[in-house]
Amino acid sequence: MSTLVALFAGFVGGWIILNLLGALLVGLVARAVFPGKDAVGWPMTIVLGFVGGIVGKLIFALLKWPTGFPLGFVASVVGAFVLLWLWHQRVGKDSGAN
Repeated sequence: MSTLVALFAGFVGGWIILNLLGALLVGLVARAVFPGKDAVGWPMTIVLGFVGGIVGKLIFALLKWPTGFPLGFVASVVGAFVLLWLWHQRVGKDSGAN
């Protein structure tokens, strides 16, 4: 039984690591494509990529576009790009008020 638990833990741990690396890659691509400077570290880049993946895939699903392997990555980058744009709109308004 302990072998099964160890196998499951290894699978789940590998799955989490792969998702974190994927989220980091999505966040890095979105930040590289988006114009302007973003003063965020790698943890926020991972969060951006993860949440961007959810947002992008929701957008693609609403438009009834496919979200398979290559387009799923594109959808994730689009979602992260949208989040970056919204963030810049918010920060721009905050800094303009001072």
